[in-house]
Amino acid sequence: MGADLYVAGTPTAVPGRRGTADSDRVVGRAHAVSRPVVDGLAASECGLLVTAVADLAWHRIGEDARCPECSRIAG
Repeated sequence: MGADLYVAGTPTAVPGRRGTADSDRVVGRAHAVSRPVVDGLAASECGLLVTAVADLAWHRIGEDARCPECSRIAG
């Protein structure tokens, strides 16, 4: 099992998480952020400033919730 190259991030105006029960739910459109990263502001693959969620792997986000441009770049 290899390390994930990307983690998920959400636009800075939208919180990335809602409580511990929903810790893997992204609110709003998810964007791919290159590792290494800790929770906080980062530039997504499509160039948007986002709040990155360091322990939420990009591949765990459903296709319908992903940014199309980030999906094109990050797969």
